[in-house]
Amino acid sequence: MNRSKATLFVLIGAISYGVLSTIVKLAYAAGFDSATVSGSQFLFGWLMIFILALFTKNLRLAPTTAMKLVIIGISSGTTGYLYYQSLQTISASVAIILLFQFTWIGVVIDSIISKRLPSRAHFFSAILLIGGAVLASAAYTSSLDFRGTLFGLGAAVSFSIFLLASGRVANHLPVIKKSFYMMTGGLLFVMIMYPPTTFLSETNFENGMLLYALPLGLFALILPPLLFAAGAPHLSPASVSLLGAAELPTAVICSVLILGEHLMGSQWIGIIIILVGIFYPIYAHAPKQKTVTASHNQRDFS
Repeated sequence: MNRSKATLFVLIGAISYGVLSTIVKLAYAAGFDSATVSGSQFLFGWLMIFILALFTKNLRLAPTTAMKLVIIGISSGTTGYLYYQSLQTISASVAIILLFQFTWIGVVIDSIISKRLPSRAHFFSAILLIGGAVLASAAYTSSLDFRGTLFGLGAAVSFSIFLLASGRVANHLPVIKKSFYMMTGGLLFVMIMYPPTTFLSETNFENGMLLYALPLGLFALILPPLLFAAGAPHLSPASVSLLGAAELPTAVICSVLILGEHLMGSQWIGIIIILVGIFYPIYAHAPKQKTVTASHNQRDFS
C-alpha cells in the first residue's frame, strides 16, 4: 500500500472518531446515561464486527497473538470509559482538549520506544496541534475539575497506546480478523464496568437506544479499527498519532452543523492551525519518499 492511501485510511478513521461526540450529546439529550451509551456502543459494535468476522476463513489465532490483540483492545475500552467519565464533571470542550493530548503523547511514547528524538517536522507539528486544540476547543474559557482532568488525560494516554500498538502487532492478519480480537478486548472491559443488566432494558429499547448504539458502534468500533489496521502498518507510529488529530476539527464542525453550536472566531483559527499541523509532516518529506511499505515502518516521515 502506498503512503497516500495509507494516510487516507488513517485520516478517515480519525474523522469517524470525531463524529462520536455529537452522537453522544444527542444520546444524552434523549435521556440516556453514560452506562447505556458506552455499554450499548460496545455490545452492538462488537456484534457487527462479529458478523463480518464470520465471513473470514478461520478466526482461530495462536494464544499469544490473540492475547496481545485483546490487550490492545482493552485500551480502546478504557479510552471510552475514561472519556465518558470525564464528561461527568468537566465541560465537553475541556474533555475534548484533554483527550486530544494523545497527539503529542503518542509522539513521546514512540520516541521512547524507538530510542530516538522526534523529527523536526513531528515536533513542530505537535506544537501546532496543541496550540490549535486550545483555540478550537475554547478550553481556556472553562475551569478545570481535578477528577475530570485526570480521567481526560487518562483517556488520552489510553488512546495513544491503542493507536501505536494497533500498528505494531499482528500486521499480517486480515484487518477484520485483527479488529475482531481487539474489539473483543474492549467489550470485555466495558462489560465489566457496565454489565448488560444495567442498560439492556425494555425501556431503553422502547426509547430508541438502538438509534444511538448502532451508529456509535459503527463509527467507534467498526470503521476506525478496520481503517487503522489497514493503514497504520504502512506509516510511522508518530505519523499515525498526528493524523489522529483530525478527530478534533471533525467534532467541532459536527457540533456546528448538527447541534447548532456557535463557534468563536478563535475556534475557527484553531481548526485551521490543526489542519496545518496534520498535513505539514506528511508533505514536508514527500519528495524524499514516494511510497512506503510495512518493512519501512520505522523510517516513515523521519
